[in-house]
Amino acid sequence: MSAPKVNSKKFKERKETFTTNSEIPVKRIYLSEDIKDLNYERDLGLPGEPPYTRGIYPTMYRGRLWTIRQFSGLETPEETNKRFRYEYENGITGFAIAMDNLSLSGNDPDHPLAEAELGAGGVNISNLQDMETIFEGFSIDKISAAVIQMITTTCPHTAMYFALAEKRGVKLSELDGTTEGDPVSMGGCGPFPDSFPPRQLCRLGVDLVEWCTQNVPKWHAVSFTSYNYRETGINAYQEIAGLFAAAIDYIEEELRRGRVPIDKFVLNFAFHLSAHNDFFEEVAKYRAARRMWYKIMKDRYEVTNPESLKFRFHVQTAGSTHTYQQPLNNITRVAYQILAAALGGAQSIHANSFDEAICNPTEQSVLIAIRTQQIAQMESNIANVVDPLGGSYYIEWLTNEVEQKAWEYLRKIEEQGGWLAAVESGWLFKERREAQQKHAQKLKNNELNIVGVNCYEMEKEPYQFEVYKQYESKAYEIQRAKLERLKKERHNQEVERALARIARDTEKGENVMPAVMEAVRAYATVGEICNVWRKMYGKWDQNII
Repeated sequence: MSAPKVNSKKFKERKETFTTNSEIPVKRIYLSEDIKDLNYERDLGLPGEPPYTRGIYPTMYRGRLWTIRQFSGLETPEETNKRFRYEYENGITGFAIAMDNLSLSGNDPDHPLAEAELGAGGVNISNLQDMETIFEGFSIDKISAAVIQMITTTCPHTAMYFALAEKRGVKLSELDGTTEGDPVSMGGCGPFPDSFPPRQLCRLGVDLVEWCTQNVPKWHAVSFTSYNYRETGINAYQEIAGLFAAAIDYIEEELRRGRVPIDKFVLNFAFHLSAHNDFFEEVAKYRAARRMWYKIMKDRYEVTNPESLKFRFHVQTAGSTHTYQQPLNNITRVAYQILAAALGGAQSIHANSFDEAICNPTEQSVLIAIRTQQIAQMESNIANVVDPLGGSYYIEWLTNEVEQKAWEYLRKIEEQGGWLAAVESGWLFKERREAQQKHAQKLKNNELNIVGVNCYEMEKEPYQFEVYKQYESKAYEIQRAKLERLKKERHNQEVERALARIARDTEKGENVMPAVMEAVRAYATVGEICNVWRKMYGKWDQNII
Protein backbone atom coordinates (compact mmCIF):
# COMPACT_ATOMS: atom_id res chain seq x y z
CA MET A 1 0.00 0.00 0.00
CA SER A 2 1.34 3.41 -0.98
CA ALA A 3 0.71 6.65 0.86
CA PRO A 4 -2.38 8.38 -0.56
CA LYS A 5 -1.90 11.66 -2.37
CA VAL A 6 -3.12 14.75 -0.55
CA ASN A 7 -4.46 17.96 -2.09
CA SER A 8 -1.54 20.24 -1.17
CA LYS A 9 -3.59 23.39 -1.73
CA LYS A 10 -6.40 22.30 0.56
CA PHE A 11 -4.15 20.64 3.16
CA LYS A 12 -1.12 22.88 3.18
CA GLU A 13 1.68 21.79 5.47
CA ARG A 14 3.51 24.12 7.86
CA LYS A 15 6.84 23.82 6.05
CA GLU A 16 8.36 22.16 3.02
CA THR A 17 10.60 19.67 4.84
CA PHE A 18 10.23 17.94 8.19
CA THR A 19 13.22 16.36 9.94
CA THR A 20 14.21 14.92 13.29
CA ASN A 21 16.61 16.88 15.49
CA SER A 22 19.40 14.84 13.87
CA GLU A 23 18.24 16.13 10.45
CA ILE A 24 16.83 12.79 9.34
CA PRO A 25 14.05 13.69 6.85
CA VAL A 26 10.66 12.28 7.82
CA LYS A 27 7.60 11.68 5.67
CA ARG A 28 3.99 12.57 6.36
CA ILE A 29 2.96 8.99 7.05
CA TYR A 30 4.66 5.61 7.39
CA LEU A 31 3.25 2.36 6.09
CA SER A 32 4.23 -1.30 6.03
CA GLU A 33 6.25 -0.77 2.83
CA ASP A 34 8.67 1.44 4.79
CA ILE A 35 9.78 -1.55 6.85
CA LYS A 36 9.26 -4.27 4.25
CA ASP A 37 12.78 -5.61 4.80
CA LEU A 38 12.33 -5.87 8.56
CA ASN A 39 12.72 -9.43 9.80
CA TYR A 40 11.01 -9.85 13.17
CA GLU A 41 13.27 -12.56 14.56
CA ARG A 42 16.49 -11.02 13.24
CA ASP A 43 15.79 -7.33 13.85
CA LEU A 44 13.35 -7.24 16.77
CA GLY A 45 12.81 -10.48 18.66
CA LEU A 46 10.79 -10.75 21.84
CA PRO A 47 11.69 -8.70 24.90
CA GLY A 48 14.51 -10.44 26.75
CA GLU A 49 15.67 -12.21 23.58
CA PRO A 50 18.29 -11.30 20.95
CA PRO A 51 18.85 -8.78 19.51
CA TYR A 52 17.13 -7.12 22.51
CA THR A 53 15.66 -4.29 20.42
CA ARG A 54 12.44 -4.54 22.44
CA GLY A 55 14.12 -4.68 25.85
CA ILE A 56 16.65 -6.77 27.76
CA TYR A 57 14.14 -8.44 30.12
CA PRO A 58 10.98 -10.39 29.20
CA THR A 59 8.80 -8.50 31.68
CA MET A 60 10.66 -5.16 31.87
CA TYR A 61 8.73 -2.75 34.14
CA ARG A 62 5.97 -5.28 34.80
CA GLY A 63 8.57 -7.05 36.92
CA ARG A 64 10.59 -4.13 38.30
CA LEU A 65 10.19 -0.42 37.70
CA TRP A 66 13.18 1.60 36.59
CA THR A 67 15.42 2.95 39.35
CA ILE A 68 14.85 6.59 40.26
CA ARG A 69 18.49 7.62 40.60
CA GLN A 70 18.97 11.31 41.33
CA PHE A 71 22.36 12.90 40.58
CA SER A 72 23.07 15.13 43.59
CA GLY A 73 25.85 16.85 45.46
CA LEU A 74 26.04 20.08 47.45
CA GLU A 75 29.39 21.67 48.33
CA THR A 76 30.29 19.83 51.55
CA PRO A 77 29.78 16.16 52.45
CA GLU A 78 27.57 17.24 55.37
CA GLU A 79 25.22 19.20 53.11
CA THR A 80 25.15 16.35 50.60
CA ASN A 81 24.24 13.89 53.34
CA LYS A 82 21.28 16.10 54.23
CA ARG A 83 20.21 16.27 50.57
CA PHE A 84 20.54 12.50 50.17
CA ARG A 85 18.39 11.99 53.26
CA TYR A 86 15.74 14.33 51.86
CA GLU A 87 15.71 12.52 48.52
CA TYR A 88 15.64 9.08 50.13
CA GLU A 89 12.74 10.06 52.39
CA ASN A 90 10.86 11.18 49.29
CA GLY A 91 11.29 7.97 47.36
CA ILE A 92 14.46 7.81 45.29
CA THR A 93 15.72 4.26 44.82
CA GLY A 94 19.36 4.95 43.92
CA PHE A 95 22.03 7.57 44.63
CA ALA A 96 24.41 9.27 42.20
CA ILE A 97 27.15 11.52 43.56
CA ALA A 98 27.62 14.86 41.79
CA MET A 99 31.15 16.06 42.54
CA ASP A 100 32.46 19.59 42.36
CA ASN A 101 34.94 20.87 39.78
CA LEU A 102 37.86 20.57 42.19
CA SER A 103 37.21 16.89 42.91
CA LEU A 104 36.61 16.07 39.24
CA SER A 105 40.02 17.50 38.35
CA GLY A 106 41.70 15.36 41.02
CA ASN A 107 42.73 18.20 43.32
CA ASP A 108 42.34 18.90 47.04
CA PRO A 109 40.98 21.83 49.10
CA ASP A 110 44.53 23.18 49.58
CA HIS A 111 45.04 23.52 45.80
CA PRO A 112 45.50 27.10 44.46
CA LEU A 113 42.21 26.84 42.51
CA ALA A 114 40.23 25.51 45.46
CA GLU A 115 38.73 28.79 46.59
CA ALA A 116 37.11 29.23 43.18
CA GLU A 117 36.32 25.62 42.28
CA LEU A 118 35.45 23.93 45.58
CA GLY A 119 31.71 23.31 45.78
CA ALA A 120 31.10 24.45 42.21
CA GLY A 121 28.59 22.07 40.65
CA GLY A 122 28.61 19.46 43.40
CA VAL A 123 30.17 18.05 46.54
CA ASN A 124 33.84 18.15 47.42
CA ILE A 125 35.29 14.66 48.01
CA SER A 126 38.97 14.72 48.83
CA ASN A 127 39.37 11.55 50.91
CA LEU A 128 37.69 8.56 52.53
CA GLN A 129 36.50 10.70 55.44
CA ASP A 130 34.38 12.76 53.06
CA MET A 131 32.84 9.61 51.55
CA GLU A 132 32.05 8.33 55.05
CA THR A 133 30.23 11.57 55.89
CA ILE A 134 28.13 11.54 52.71
CA PHE A 135 26.74 8.07 53.41
CA GLU A 136 26.41 8.34 57.17
CA GLY A 137 23.10 6.75 58.18
CA PHE A 138 22.59 4.83 54.91
CA SER A 139 22.74 1.08 54.42
CA ILE A 140 24.87 0.98 51.30
CA ASP A 141 24.28 -2.76 50.95
CA LYS A 142 20.55 -2.04 50.43
CA ILE A 143 20.60 0.93 48.05
CA SER A 144 23.02 1.24 45.16
CA ALA A 145 25.13 4.29 44.43
CA ALA A 146 26.79 5.66 41.33
CA VAL A 147 30.19 7.27 41.87
CA ILE A 148 30.14 9.92 39.17
CA GLN A 149 33.53 11.43 38.39
CA MET A 150 35.71 12.31 35.46
CA ILE A 151 37.98 9.52 34.27
CA THR A 152 40.94 11.30 35.94
CA THR A 153 39.75 10.21 39.41
CA THR A 154 38.07 6.93 38.48
CA CYS A 155 40.30 4.73 40.62
CA PRO A 156 40.72 6.80 43.81
CA HIS A 157 37.10 7.92 44.16
CA THR A 158 35.74 4.42 43.51
CA ALA A 159 38.30 2.99 45.94
CA MET A 160 36.99 5.37 48.61
CA TYR A 161 33.49 3.96 48.23
CA PHE A 162 34.85 0.41 48.36
CA ALA A 163 36.86 1.23 51.49
CA LEU A 164 33.72 2.67 53.05
CA ALA A 165 31.93 -0.61 52.35
CA GLU A 166 34.77 -2.57 53.97
CA LYS A 167 34.62 -0.41 57.08
CA ARG A 168 30.87 -1.04 57.27
CA GLY A 169 31.42 -4.80 57.05
CA VAL A 170 29.85 -5.05 53.60
CA LYS A 171 31.46 -7.71 51.44
CA LEU A 172 32.79 -6.24 48.21
CA SER A 173 31.60 -9.37 46.44
CA GLU A 174 28.03 -8.31 47.28
CA LEU A 175 28.35 -4.56 46.67
CA ASP A 176 26.16 -3.13 43.91
CA GLY A 177 26.67 0.18 42.14
CA THR A 178 28.36 1.99 39.28
CA THR A 179 31.49 3.96 38.45
CA GLU A 180 31.34 6.48 35.66
CA GLY A 181 35.04 6.20 34.68
CA ASP A 182 34.07 7.74 31.43
CA PRO A 183 36.30 8.01 28.35
CA VAL A 184 33.44 9.39 26.21
CA SER A 185 33.54 12.76 27.98
CA MET A 186 37.10 13.30 26.77
CA GLY A 187 35.66 13.86 23.31
CA GLY A 188 33.02 16.30 24.35
CA CYS A 189 33.61 18.00 27.66
CA GLY A 190 37.18 19.24 27.49
CA PRO A 191 39.29 20.99 28.36
CA PHE A 192 40.16 18.78 31.30
CA PRO A 193 42.14 20.78 33.87
CA ASP A 194 45.14 18.98 35.36
CA SER A 195 44.33 15.73 33.54
CA PHE A 196 46.87 13.26 32.23
CA PRO A 197 46.90 11.99 28.61
CA PRO A 198 43.96 9.93 27.27
CA ARG A 199 45.76 6.62 26.81
CA GLN A 200 47.04 6.69 30.38
CA LEU A 201 43.53 7.53 31.60
CA CYS A 202 42.19 4.59 29.62
CA ARG A 203 44.84 2.34 31.15
CA LEU A 204 43.69 3.26 34.68
CA GLY A 205 40.03 2.81 33.76
CA VAL A 206 40.67 -0.66 32.38
CA ASP A 207 42.62 -1.49 35.56
CA LEU A 208 39.48 -0.77 37.56
CA VAL A 209 37.28 -2.94 35.32
CA GLU A 210 39.76 -5.82 35.56
CA TRP A 211 40.01 -5.57 39.33
CA CYS A 212 36.26 -5.41 39.80
CA THR A 213 35.67 -8.54 37.71
CA GLN A 214 37.70 -10.41 40.34
CA ASN A 215 36.80 -8.53 43.53
CA VAL A 216 33.53 -6.61 43.09
CA PRO A 217 31.68 -8.68 40.47
CA LYS A 218 28.30 -6.94 40.88
CA TRP A 219 29.81 -3.49 40.43
CA HIS A 220 29.48 -1.72 37.06
CA ALA A 221 33.11 -0.61 36.88
CA VAL A 222 32.59 1.70 33.92
CA SER A 223 29.58 3.60 32.68
CA PHE A 224 30.28 4.90 29.19
CA THR A 225 28.59 8.26 29.27
CA SER A 226 27.46 9.70 25.97
CA TYR A 227 25.22 12.06 27.95
CA ASN A 228 28.12 14.47 28.42
CA TYR A 229 29.06 14.27 24.75
CA ARG A 230 25.44 14.90 23.72
CA GLU A 231 25.30 17.96 25.97
CA THR A 232 27.90 19.64 23.78
CA GLY A 233 25.59 19.71 20.76
CA ILE A 234 26.11 16.49 18.81
CA ASN A 235 23.04 14.59 17.64
CA ALA A 236 21.35 11.31 18.57
CA TYR A 237 23.16 8.94 16.21
CA GLN A 238 26.52 10.64 16.87
CA GLU A 239 25.87 10.12 20.56
CA ILE A 240 25.54 6.34 20.40
CA ALA A 241 28.32 5.99 17.83
CA GLY A 242 30.69 7.79 20.19
CA LEU A 243 29.46 5.67 23.06
CA PHE A 244 30.37 2.43 21.30
CA ALA A 245 33.66 3.77 19.93
CA ALA A 246 34.84 4.42 23.49
CA ALA A 247 33.68 0.99 24.68
CA ILE A 248 35.53 -0.64 21.78
CA ASP A 249 38.76 1.10 22.81
CA TYR A 250 38.40 -0.34 26.33
CA ILE A 251 37.81 -3.82 24.94
CA GLU A 252 40.79 -3.53 22.59
CA GLU A 253 43.01 -2.50 25.50
CA GLU A 254 41.94 -5.57 27.46
CA LEU A 255 42.46 -7.81 24.42
CA ARG A 256 45.99 -6.44 24.19
CA ARG A 257 46.59 -7.33 27.85
CA GLY A 258 44.85 -10.70 27.74
CA ARG A 259 44.21 -10.85 31.48
CA VAL A 260 40.40 -11.24 31.57
CA PRO A 261 38.19 -13.07 29.01
CA ILE A 262 36.10 -10.56 27.08
CA ASP A 263 32.82 -12.28 28.05
CA LYS A 264 33.69 -11.55 31.68
CA PHE A 265 35.30 -8.16 31.04
CA VAL A 266 32.21 -6.61 29.41
CA LEU A 267 29.69 -8.36 31.68
CA ASN A 268 29.10 -5.34 33.90
CA PHE A 269 29.62 -2.55 31.41
CA ALA A 270 26.96 0.11 31.87
CA PHE A 271 25.97 3.05 29.69
CA HIS A 272 24.63 6.52 30.44
CA LEU A 273 22.64 8.25 27.70
CA SER A 274 20.79 11.52 27.26
CA ALA A 275 17.06 12.05 26.86
CA HIS A 276 16.70 14.99 24.51
CA ASN A 277 13.68 16.83 23.10
CA ASP A 278 12.86 14.85 19.93
CA PHE A 279 10.59 12.30 21.55
CA PHE A 280 10.35 9.62 18.86
CA GLU A 281 14.00 9.94 17.83
CA GLU A 282 15.11 9.37 21.42
CA VAL A 283 12.96 6.24 21.74
CA ALA A 284 14.39 4.98 18.45
CA LYS A 285 17.93 5.77 19.66
CA TYR A 286 17.60 3.55 22.74
CA ARG A 287 16.16 0.68 20.71
CA ALA A 288 18.89 1.04 18.06
CA ALA A 289 21.58 1.12 20.74
CA ARG A 290 20.44 -2.20 22.21
CA ARG A 291 20.57 -3.82 18.78
CA MET A 292 23.96 -2.32 17.94
CA TRP A 293 25.56 -3.49 21.19
CA TYR A 294 24.26 -7.00 20.58
CA LYS A 295 25.81 -7.02 17.10
CA ILE A 296 29.13 -5.59 18.30
CA MET A 297 29.42 -8.19 21.03
CA LYS A 298 28.21 -11.17 19.01
CA ASP A 299 29.60 -10.47 15.55
CA ARG A 300 32.76 -8.48 16.27
CA TYR A 301 33.92 -10.06 19.53
CA GLU A 302 32.12 -13.42 19.36
CA VAL A 303 30.84 -13.06 22.91
CA THR A 304 28.67 -16.01 23.93
CA ASN A 305 27.48 -15.15 27.46
CA PRO A 306 23.88 -13.90 26.96
CA GLU A 307 24.25 -11.44 29.86
CA SER A 308 27.22 -9.79 28.14
CA LEU A 309 25.13 -9.19 25.03
CA LYS A 310 22.63 -6.99 26.86
CA PHE A 311 22.83 -3.20 26.72
CA ARG A 312 22.08 -1.87 30.22
CA PHE A 313 21.69 1.87 30.40
CA HIS A 314 20.86 4.83 32.59
CA VAL A 315 19.22 7.96 31.19
CA GLN A 316 19.51 11.55 32.33
CA THR A 317 17.18 14.22 31.03
CA ALA A 318 19.09 16.73 28.93
CA GLY A 319 20.38 19.71 30.88
CA SER A 320 21.27 21.43 27.60
CA THR A 321 17.56 21.73 26.80
CA HIS A 322 16.87 23.74 29.97
CA THR A 323 16.34 27.46 29.72
CA TYR A 324 16.88 30.13 32.35
CA GLN A 325 14.03 32.04 30.72
CA GLN A 326 10.68 30.89 32.16
CA PRO A 327 12.50 28.08 34.01
CA LEU A 328 9.37 26.32 35.26
CA ASN A 329 8.80 25.33 31.63
CA ASN A 330 11.71 22.92 32.21
CA ILE A 331 9.39 20.77 34.34
CA THR A 332 7.38 20.01 31.20
CA ARG A 333 10.50 19.33 29.13
CA VAL A 334 11.76 16.91 31.78
CA ALA A 335 8.42 15.07 31.88
CA TYR A 336 8.46 14.39 28.13
CA GLN A 337 12.10 13.28 28.32
CA ILE A 338 11.29 10.86 31.17
CA LEU A 339 8.50 9.44 29.02
CA ALA A 340 10.90 8.86 26.12
CA ALA A 341 13.45 7.17 28.39
CA ALA A 342 10.82 4.89 29.93
CA LEU A 343 9.25 3.94 26.60
CA GLY A 344 12.77 3.31 25.34
CA GLY A 345 13.41 0.78 28.12
CA ALA A 346 15.93 2.49 30.44
CA GLN A 347 17.05 0.65 33.57
CA SER A 348 17.38 3.84 35.63
CA ILE A 349 16.49 7.50 35.09
CA HIS A 350 17.63 10.81 36.56
CA ALA A 351 15.20 13.69 36.15
CA ASN A 352 16.82 17.12 36.15
CA SER A 353 15.45 19.81 38.42
CA PHE A 354 13.82 22.77 36.72
CA ASP A 355 16.28 25.33 38.13
CA GLU A 356 19.52 23.70 36.99
CA ALA A 357 20.08 26.31 34.25
CA ILE A 358 20.32 28.87 37.06
CA CYS A 359 21.68 27.25 40.22
CA ASN A 360 22.19 24.06 42.19
CA PRO A 361 18.78 22.45 42.72
CA THR A 362 16.75 23.49 45.74
CA GLU A 363 14.73 21.00 47.79
CA GLN A 364 11.59 22.23 46.06
CA SER A 365 12.93 21.60 42.55
CA VAL A 366 14.38 18.21 43.51
CA LEU A 367 11.05 17.12 44.97
CA ILE A 368 9.24 18.06 41.75
CA ALA A 369 11.79 16.05 39.75
CA ILE A 370 11.30 12.99 41.95
CA ARG A 371 7.52 13.29 41.90
CA THR A 372 7.55 13.62 38.10
CA GLN A 373 9.15 10.18 37.84
CA GLN A 374 6.84 8.71 40.47
CA ILE A 375 3.76 10.00 38.65
CA ALA A 376 5.07 8.42 35.43
CA GLN A 377 5.57 5.12 37.27
CA MET A 378 2.39 5.06 39.34
CA GLU A 379 -0.27 6.98 37.43
CA SER A 380 0.39 6.89 33.69
CA ASN A 381 0.26 3.08 33.14
CA ILE A 382 3.21 3.33 30.73
CA ALA A 383 4.91 0.52 32.69
CA ASN A 384 2.12 -1.98 32.02
CA VAL A 385 3.23 -3.06 28.53
CA VAL A 386 6.72 -3.94 27.31
CA ASP A 387 7.92 -1.80 24.38
CA PRO A 388 4.46 -0.36 23.67
CA LEU A 389 5.73 1.60 20.65
CA GLY A 390 7.22 -1.50 19.04
CA GLY A 391 5.58 -2.37 15.74
CA SER A 392 4.80 1.23 14.87
CA TYR A 393 5.80 1.70 11.25
CA TYR A 394 7.40 5.04 12.09
CA ILE A 395 9.26 3.83 15.19
CA GLU A 396 10.63 0.75 13.45
CA TRP A 397 11.68 2.77 10.39
CA LEU A 398 13.29 5.44 12.57
CA THR A 399 15.09 2.84 14.70
CA ASN A 400 16.59 1.46 11.48
CA GLU A 401 17.59 4.93 10.28
CA VAL A 402 19.24 5.92 13.57
CA GLU A 403 21.11 2.61 13.67
CA GLN A 404 22.33 2.93 10.09
CA LYS A 405 23.58 6.48 10.63
CA ALA A 406 25.22 5.49 13.92
CA TRP A 407 27.15 2.70 12.15
CA GLU A 408 28.27 5.20 9.51
CA TYR A 409 29.47 7.66 12.14
CA LEU A 410 31.19 4.89 14.10
CA ARG A 411 33.12 4.05 10.94
CA LYS A 412 34.16 7.71 10.64
CA ILE A 413 35.52 7.62 14.19
CA GLU A 414 37.37 4.38 13.51
CA GLU A 415 38.86 5.92 10.37
CA GLN A 416 40.45 8.45 12.73
CA GLY A 417 42.05 5.53 14.59
CA GLY A 418 39.31 5.03 17.17
CA TRP A 419 37.91 7.12 20.00
CA LEU A 420 41.16 7.84 21.83
CA ALA A 421 43.00 8.75 18.64
CA ALA A 422 40.14 11.06 17.61
CA VAL A 423 40.37 12.75 21.01
CA GLU A 424 44.15 13.11 20.80
CA SER A 425 44.04 14.61 17.30
CA GLY A 426 41.30 17.08 18.21
CA TRP A 427 38.93 15.68 15.57
CA LEU A 428 36.15 15.07 18.09
CA PHE A 429 36.46 18.57 19.49
CA LYS A 430 36.08 19.88 15.93
CA GLU A 431 32.92 17.79 15.48
CA ARG A 432 31.55 19.22 18.71
CA ARG A 433 32.33 22.81 17.71
CA GLU A 434 30.66 22.41 14.32
CA ALA A 435 27.55 20.98 15.96
CA GLN A 436 27.40 23.91 18.36
CA GLN A 437 27.75 26.41 15.54
CA LYS A 438 25.00 24.71 13.54
CA HIS A 439 22.68 24.75 16.57
CA ALA A 440 23.33 28.45 17.20
CA GLN A 441 22.64 29.29 13.55
CA LYS A 442 19.35 27.37 13.59
CA LEU A 443 18.28 29.22 16.70
CA LYS A 444 19.23 32.57 15.20
CA ASN A 445 17.32 31.83 11.97
CA ASN A 446 14.27 30.51 13.86
CA GLU A 447 14.70 27.12 12.22
CA LEU A 448 14.65 25.79 15.77
CA ASN A 449 12.03 27.07 18.19
CA ILE A 450 12.59 27.10 21.95
CA VAL A 451 9.65 28.33 24.00
CA GLY A 452 10.61 31.36 26.05
CA VAL A 453 13.87 31.90 24.16
CA ASN A 454 13.00 32.76 20.56
CA CYS A 455 9.23 32.28 20.66
CA TYR A 456 6.58 33.06 23.27
CA GLU A 457 9.06 35.32 25.04
CA MET A 458 7.96 37.50 27.96
CA GLU A 459 9.49 40.72 29.20
CA LYS A 460 8.83 39.87 32.84
CA GLU A 461 9.57 36.49 34.42
CA PRO A 462 6.14 34.93 35.10
CA TYR A 463 7.26 32.41 37.73
CA GLN A 464 8.49 32.99 41.26
CA PHE A 465 10.69 30.41 42.95
CA GLU A 466 13.49 30.06 45.48
CA VAL A 467 17.10 30.17 44.23
CA TYR A 468 19.92 28.18 45.82
CA LYS A 469 22.41 30.71 47.23
CA GLN A 470 25.82 29.12 46.82
CA TYR A 471 27.62 32.45 47.18
CA GLU A 472 26.79 32.43 50.89
CA SER A 473 28.64 29.13 51.38
CA LYS A 474 31.64 28.60 53.64
CA ALA A 475 32.45 25.28 51.95
CA TYR A 476 36.02 26.23 51.05
CA GLU A 477 36.94 27.17 54.61
CA ILE A 478 35.19 24.09 56.02
CA GLN A 479 36.82 21.60 53.66
CA ARG A 480 40.29 23.14 53.90
CA ALA A 481 40.18 23.03 57.71
CA LYS A 482 39.04 19.40 57.65
CA LEU A 483 41.87 18.47 55.28
CA GLU A 484 44.48 20.16 57.48
CA ARG A 485 43.15 18.29 60.50
CA LEU A 486 43.12 14.98 58.62
CA LYS A 487 46.75 15.32 57.57
CA LYS A 488 47.77 15.91 61.18
CA GLU A 489 45.81 12.95 62.54
CA ARG A 490 46.45 10.21 59.95
CA HIS A 491 49.55 8.01 59.78
CA ASN A 492 51.50 9.88 57.13
CA GLN A 493 54.18 7.20 56.82
CA GLU A 494 51.46 4.73 55.73
CA VAL A 495 50.27 7.25 53.19
CA GLU A 496 53.77 7.75 51.77
CA ARG A 497 54.35 3.99 51.50
CA ALA A 498 51.03 3.53 49.71
CA LEU A 499 51.74 6.39 47.27
CA ALA A 500 55.16 4.90 46.54
CA ARG A 501 53.50 1.56 45.81
CA ILE A 502 51.11 3.25 43.36
CA ALA A 503 54.12 4.69 41.53
CA ARG A 504 55.89 1.30 41.42
CA ASP A 505 52.84 -0.61 40.21
CA THR A 506 52.07 2.02 37.60
CA GLU A 507 55.63 1.91 36.28
CA LYS A 508 55.62 -1.90 36.14
CA GLY A 509 52.31 -1.99 34.25
CA GLU A 510 50.61 -3.88 37.05
CA ASN A 511 47.00 -3.26 38.04
CA VAL A 512 47.02 -0.18 40.26
CA MET A 513 43.83 -0.86 42.21
CA PRO A 514 45.39 -2.87 45.09
CA ALA A 515 47.80 0.02 45.71
CA VAL A 516 45.05 2.63 45.38
CA MET A 517 42.89 0.72 47.86
CA GLU A 518 45.80 0.68 50.32
CA ALA A 519 46.26 4.43 49.87
CA VAL A 520 42.64 5.43 50.43
CA ARG A 521 42.39 3.17 53.49
CA ALA A 522 45.28 5.21 54.91
CA TYR A 523 43.33 8.39 54.07
CA ALA A 524 45.49 9.50 51.17
CA THR A 525 43.70 12.24 49.25
CA VAL A 526 42.56 12.25 45.66
CA GLY A 527 45.05 15.03 44.93
CA GLU A 528 47.96 13.09 46.41
CA ILE A 529 47.09 10.00 44.38
CA CYS A 530 46.55 11.89 41.13
CA ASN A 531 49.77 13.82 41.63
CA VAL A 532 51.66 10.50 41.50
CA TRP A 533 50.33 9.97 37.99
CA ARG A 534 50.78 13.60 36.96
CA LYS A 535 54.45 13.31 37.89
CA MET A 536 54.79 10.10 35.86
CA TYR A 537 52.58 10.89 32.87
CA GLY A 538 52.68 14.66 32.70
CA LYS A 539 49.61 16.79 32.02
CA TRP A 540 47.56 16.42 28.88
CA ASP A 541 48.18 19.22 26.41
CA GLN A 542 44.80 19.02 24.73
CA ASN A 543 44.61 19.50 20.99
CA ILE A 544 41.39 21.45 20.54
CA ILE A 545 41.00 22.48 16.91
